[in-house]
Amino acid sequence: MLNRLLIICTTLFLSYTSFGQEMRISGVVVDTNGVTPLPNSLAMAVRVKDSLLLGFQRTDQDGKFEMNNLPMDTFMLTISHPKYDERSFFIIGNPENLEIDIPLIKMPNKATEIEEMVIYAYKDPIYFKGDTLVYIADSFKVGPNAVVEDLLKRLPGIEVDQDGKIKSQGQEISKVLVDGDEFFGSDPTIATKNLGANAIETVEVYEKTDVGQFGSEDKIKVLDLKLKDDAKKGYFGKASAASDFGLANIKRPYYEGELLFNRFNSTQKLSVFALGTNTPRSNFGWGDANRFGLDNESTDGNPFNPFENNSANGIPRTLKAGIYFSDKIGKKKNTKIGFNYTYYNTELQTYSGSRTKFFLTDTTYFTDDSTNNLSRNESHTINFSLDSQLDSLTNLVVRPTFRFDKGFTDNNTLTSYLGEDSIPSLQSFANTKNKSTGIDGELTMSLTRKFMKPRREVKVDYYFNYVDNKTAGNLLTRTTIPAIPMLNDTVDQSKGNLNTEMTNNFFASYTEPLGELFKGTIMYNYKIENFDQDKSTYDFANGTYSEYRADLSNIFETNRNEHKAGLKFQFDKTKHMAFIRADVRNVDIANINMVNNNSIHQNITNILPSARYQFRPSMSKQFQVTYNTYSNQPAINDLQPVQDNSNPNRLKIGNPDLVPNYGHSLNAWFNSWNPMKGSFIWAGTNLYLDNNAFASSTTYDQFGRMVTQTVNVDGNFYGSVYGGAGIPLKGKTIQVHPNIIAGYNHYSNFINNEKNITDNINIGGGGEFRFFWDSLEFNIGGRYDWNSPKSSLSTASNTPYGVQVYNGRITWRMPLGFIIKSDFRYTINGQLADGYNLSYFIWNAEIGKTFLKTENLLLSVIGNDILNQNVNAGRTVTGNMVVDNRTQVITRYFLLKLTYRFNNNKTREDEPKFPF
Repeated sequence: MLNRLLIICTTLFLSYTSFGQEMRISGVVVDTNGVTPLPNSLAMAVRVKDSLLLGFQRTDQDGKFEMNNLPMDTFMLTISHPKYDERSFFIIGNPENLEIDIPLIKMPNKATEIEEMVIYAYKDPIYFKGDTLVYIADSFKVGPNAVVEDLLKRLPGIEVDQDGKIKSQGQEISKVLVDGDEFFGSDPTIATKNLGANAIETVEVYEKTDVGQFGSEDKIKVLDLKLKDDAKKGYFGKASAASDFGLANIKRPYYEGELLFNRFNSTQKLSVFALGTNTPRSNFGWGDANRFGLDNESTDGNPFNPFENNSANGIPRTLKAGIYFSDKIGKKKNTKIGFNYTYYNTELQTYSGSRTKFFLTDTTYFTDDSTNNLSRNESHTINFSLDSQLDSLTNLVVRPTFRFDKGFTDNNTLTSYLGEDSIPSLQSFANTKNKSTGIDGELTMSLTRKFMKPRREVKVDYYFNYVDNKTAGNLLTRTTIPAIPMLNDTVDQSKGNLNTEMTNNFFASYTEPLGELFKGTIMYNYKIENFDQDKSTYDFANGTYSEYRADLSNIFETNRNEHKAGLKFQFDKTKHMAFIRADVRNVDIANINMVNNNSIHQNITNILPSARYQFRPSMSKQFQVTYNTYSNQPAINDLQPVQDNSNPNRLKIGNPDLVPNYGHSLNAWFNSWNPMKGSFIWAGTNLYLDNNAFASSTTYDQFGRMVTQTVNVDGNFYGSVYGGAGIPLKGKTIQVHPNIIAGYNHYSNFINNEKNITDNINIGGGGEFRFFWDSLEFNIGGRYDWNSPKSSLSTASNTPYGVQVYNGRITWRMPLGFIIKSDFRYTINGQLADGYNLSYFIWNAEIGKTFLKTENLLLSVIGNDILNQNVNAGRTVTGNMVVDNRTQVITRYFLLKLTYRFNNNKTREDEPKFPF
């Protein structure tokens, strides 16, 4: 009797539990454009394990449907309409996810859209939306005050390095957007290091054509952060301040200050950002040099560049600030306008040293360089944007940009030339000071017109760019030759450089469907480019810079007219997409020396084919192979015929006979993941063959000083294979992430008029072990990279070298609001020159305490390079040169930091209000 009573009670309890865990699914079904609701669409829920129909419903006049009382189970939700392809959603029932609303279900055109599967679950949902990889942010647990960068480190297949650079499936992310727009210019770390992770709805990864590259099949990879609807209502942000109060250096106390304020409503966004710091957070790199006009005076002959690895190379100071505004206007809110202003003010003091070993056919010698470089730069950038849906079929995009730059550099370099016996044969000192100003105006316009006939489309694009850079400076050099004092020399010169560039680029295409599976596109591209360079040099004489140097001065002009016509055929069918394309391009080039009226005229016609095949056997697997051809124009600095003596030991002369290169690329890529288990694997290969490639031809005098000119060579080749995986263990608490890369590089240059062929093999591999458990996160990993260069002219340079890097990171959220963070990086450089063969261990740590019930106030103590070992050292191999370099960087310091995150979603009366 007792057993029967127990069975009855258990049955009643399970029935009650099952009844209490029913699911509700709702959504709105619209057409492909996302505008018109689709009534009478059929929504069906079919259980996966036995194909049982759990329920169905047709949408009402507004396209809405709602299904209640569905069991908490795993089932397929399918939406169908007679005029469109089906949409499918994989629903995974969970007690914490019983109500699912899909706000906008856009139906794909028949047989034209890549198949899509959306997964709704409580754990790790990842899915493809066409060609876009989508991560649901809330499914990846992060800490209460985590920023976007913390979130990205949790996403399968996403890697973030110590400088904030991002890779997806082994491929580098070129841009980070917020809701489809750049967030305070091109610096991605403003978004990833400052936006809160809890404001992100989805993280989307896709490919797009870069600005001005209309019709190109070369794409850049973009990461787009989509904000939650709640984050678009009211305000949120962060304010922080930190200092060491002069404990490390009373004359130069370290500090960081930061503010990010966002005020959004449903259509309007307003953001204000400011950062002031003199720590390595400055993020000023050589990539910014073009923005400040510094490339006018770069010394291409010098193999070591002090800006190469961003502000970790020197002693920085940075101020960044900006304001961003966007809104949707019009009765139907179908026009989006945007405004973005960004201000940069940076300073970088660099102290560096390098040893270069030169290998010639009959001798070997060395140079030791010591460099002290100061750069100050200021920039103002204004962006406007207008994106208007003129009607249901027509879209107009207009994006003007204006930038003003101002820069100053003061560079002092001491160089010693040493023979094989290490006896100095020549010493030189060079000081260059330059002031530069530049303006850069850009306009992009795009008009897209669709038609009632699906897949028919007309697209017209226009791009305009105007650049005007001016540089004025002085060059002072002293050369000493101990064995021949009569050859000692001093140069004191004033230099001016004016660079003007103007580009007009017009592109038009027409796409016509050819049956249900094919479509064809015809394209035309017309581009006009004008480049002007005016270089003037005066020697110091009689107290003034008055003696004109005609051999170092010139006015040079390059005009290019390019016509390109193309035809493309594309095939789309569910799991398969393929296209073939061919372009015929004619480039008419005139290089004119305005001083003597000598001109070189070139007319070049190329056929540029390309093709792609994409196969998606399931929603969790994708394979893609792409073949492309490319042809790039030589830079004006490589064309102009006069000598550049910015570095008197490494002179450069132009080559007006240069022709465009012509290359082939073949890229294949595969990825697969299991969204239920959280495991993934990716692999790829890249092959490049470059003819008429741009290479250096260098001659050396008896002391080792060199003169370099750019020439065309054939047969340069590069190939690589790479791969990685994510292996979850113990229910995803532990993850193992191995990766590997191998590459082969074959390229040519000329040394004293003899052809030198360099073959370099590089192999690298590593792995990372990740542990996530409640309040504890722990990562540890390592990597080894090995390089083996071989030169045809001198076997003495054939010295392999390797670099080992080990790193780890831990975050522990303790009771009472305490937080401990620590990370380390151990680098071992092998087989470098004496003084550069360094191993160093960098250890950083932070301990903090949160306050307030929301834990939005954080007080922390930060230690940077606690063991005081930080240094920047490395090796590069180029042709017949092996360069070992090291740079002074910021070492040990400690900061006391206060951070406050704020928003208007407060529910407690005793919490302080932010003063905005």
